[in-house]
Amino acid sequence: MELKKFQVGVLDDVRAFLQALAEEQAKGNPRYASQEAWERVGLRSYHQRRTGDNRDLPTFCIKVPTGGGKTLLATQILGEAYRTILSGRNGAGLVLWVVPSDQIYKDTLKALRDRTHFYRQSLEYALSRRVEVWEKHEIARLTPAQLASCLNVLIVKLQGTNRQDRESLKFFQDSGGNIVQHFPAEDDSEAHRGLKQRVPNLDMLVEEPATGTYLARTSIANLVRLCEPAVVLDEGHKATSTLARQTIEGFNPRLVVELSATPQREANVLTRVTGLQLLDEEMIKLPINVVNSRQTSWQYCLTQARDRREELAGRALEFYRTTGRLIRPMVLVQVERTGKDQRTPEFIHSEQVREYLIQRLGVPAESVKVKTSERDDIEGIDLLAEDCRVEWIITKSALQEGWDCPFAYVLVSLSNTKSRLAMTQLVGRVLRQPFVTKTPFQELNESYVYCLRQHAAEVVDDIRRALLKEGYEGDMASVVDRTGDADTGPATRVATMRFEFRRHYRKPFEGRIFLPRFCVQTDDGYEPLDYFRHLLKEVHISRFDYEKASEWNFSPDIESAKEQFYRVHLNEEALAPLDIRDVAIDPGDTEARVKAWLVANLAGQMEWYSAKRLRAVVEGVCAALHGVNGKMALVRFRLLERIAAFTEEQTDRQTWEAFRQLHDSGRVFFYLGCLECVYEIPPKVVRRRIKPLQRPDYTPVQKNLFDFHPDEDNEYEKSVALYLDEHPQVLWWYRNIVGHDQFNIQGWRRPRIYPDFVVQQGTDGKPSPSVWVIESKGKHLKGSLDTEYKRDIARYFSEEGRQVTWQELGEGFDEHCFRFQVLDQGDYGDADWRDELNKMLFGC
Repeated sequence: MELKKFQVGVLDDVRAFLQALAEEQAKGNPRYASQEAWERVGLRSYHQRRTGDNRDLPTFCIKVPTGGGKTLLATQILGEAYRTILSGRNGAGLVLWVVPSDQIYKDTLKALRDRTHFYRQSLEYALSRRVEVWEKHEIARLTPAQLASCLNVLIVKLQGTNRQDRESLKFFQDSGGNIVQHFPAEDDSEAHRGLKQRVPNLDMLVEEPATGTYLARTSIANLVRLCEPAVVLDEGHKATSTLARQTIEGFNPRLVVELSATPQREANVLTRVTGLQLLDEEMIKLPINVVNSRQTSWQYCLTQARDRREELAGRALEFYRTTGRLIRPMVLVQVERTGKDQRTPEFIHSEQVREYLIQRLGVPAESVKVKTSERDDIEGIDLLAEDCRVEWIITKSALQEGWDCPFAYVLVSLSNTKSRLAMTQLVGRVLRQPFVTKTPFQELNESYVYCLRQHAAEVVDDIRRALLKEGYEGDMASVVDRTGDADTGPATRVATMRFEFRRHYRKPFEGRIFLPRFCVQTDDGYEPLDYFRHLLKEVHISRFDYEKASEWNFSPDIESAKEQFYRVHLNEEALAPLDIRDVAIDPGDTEARVKAWLVANLAGQMEWYSAKRLRAVVEGVCAALHGVNGKMALVRFRLLERIAAFTEEQTDRQTWEAFRQLHDSGRVFFYLGCLECVYEIPPKVVRRRIKPLQRPDYTPVQKNLFDFHPDEDNEYEKSVALYLDEHPQVLWWYRNIVGHDQFNIQGWRRPRIYPDFVVQQGTDGKPSPSVWVIESKGKHLKGSLDTEYKRDIARYFSEEGRQVTWQELGEGFDEHCFRFQVLDQGDYGDADWRDELNKMLFGC
């Protein structure tokens, strides 16, 4: 993962301090080395700390707001430490990684143990060593050979190491296993005495100077003291108590790195990252739009949030269809009560909200999850996975620091009180920007808060306080009251096609640049390939493979529906669940009515099909179903989802056959003679008025077709653009953006493909007869159906680009070669996509 500019700046500051520290330590200044190094890099007010064995303890803090990549920075800082003050360890030894909460513990452990996660890869790259990650209950297996041959990261929770009653903690108790190998033999009292002299704060089982009897405790804590670890202290502002500090210092660390969004006054802040830097790097969703419901009903507030989520989901679908990048907007709902015995009329309970979402607002049950201290529905679920269905998470306070999902867009605070703490704990959970890049849809670049309050000023003030708590400066003006205001778009500027490129197309095109698209030969001439006119009209509902529906299993959905129905009896505290056969389904929910409901909802999703055709699809599917007789009303939402997917799949199968038949019969090809069949790159385009894209040496890009290109692409797309910009075989490149008036390719699916780049090959400032259309796909979409479909279209596009009689393209296009390439970041491994691109550009 490429580091952001501010992250590079942080590492520069850390490197300067650690180099100065190493030099001071080499001078023989062991007691005040960190103080001197601090002053050498131009900083003041260093709060000196000492280890448990009374040595200088270098300690510094990195202030990074929520969403700024603290963990990634920590992995890189460890690399800097091992290249300077810990260089003698050759990348091996022990690192103590201290976290403050269960959620951060789980996330950090999962990420560092996953060899494919960029945190783990960053750590291995920074250390150039094999990495082993340990939990407290596993560390007893650590051998001296492992300690000397690889980097061992021990992840612990702060509260697991700083209890007052240390004797009750396994961390400080005598242990067996391989730990004993790190200590002298039990009967070697002299060796234990020497060990105690070398490490004065070692815990001893026996310490009798009069008899010369010594025996060190073989505990995890003592092992850590012997290793003199580097310590990463996540959320360092939570470890400022005297006991917490003494515990960390008592492990005799060689270095303590604190990571915090809001460091305490006594913290040695080495470098600061501002919220504006994160915003410039497109890492966060700001501003926060606040909607203060004037209604007293929490149901109305929840309905508003539902409408917003559906609006965002619509934008996200457009974004996915045009870019292939999935965003599933999620809503976090904060309630007042969650316990089983806490459901009372006075407070809003998590089950009330869950039932209202499912039963009244029509949200599928599998899309609603509850996260509390007693119940964790999202445990083990990858919320970023393409097949994940979670859209709503209900909680009280369980989603605090450490829980992050960039798909979280909307926060609903269902507190009808004036408590100052109603929403501050959760605001930071909706700030991260998906894919760390802005989208063309401004709605997907912002976050939203819905709440029940009487005074809008109090709401805005609370959220500003929450932003301060997450490390964002109070002058960012990033809270906007949207109760009744309209949005305004970002400033734009006009970019003009460069003359040095346009001049090559003066004859016969008068300086205009055309790109071919699929056209169809008809009896009257030629016309652009049209999805509805040429493909969809060949689809026959009767040819759908309805037998596939016989394989659908709705048993889990019916079982799940059972749990939603209860009968309440007097004098019974518990609710007795009804068996499904006893559930009185609304008499109005007949199968005929459910089928009508299915048709109506499908018509809203697939307006290109008439109600008559959709009714035939529903009848065909329902005739093949098994196990839902009399129970169709219970599974209507899942059935709707299945039928919609089935209809799309069967439609695509027949439109592909229609496309292939047109192609095989020679009726689909390129032809520039038909003005409707070509796309003209406009001489001027509108771009966002932000900083321009620059090469690594900070000079502007040179081969962009237009005189300005904003720095707004994601990291992979930016890498492709910069590689093209410096390639000797590229005359110019054009970044195709999403929009109805942009270059697109119609295939056999309804959504058009908007390729990312158009590349004109050329050398010595002159064009060569090769034009490439490139679609870049990120690693997270490797092997997806959308990617494979685009590969299929690319093959047809490239085949027509080679086989057509080029004189038919028009004068000046003889011998031209048009190709379409899907450049999949996930297919080639690290940096190898550049090799594929290079191979592509050196041969048509």
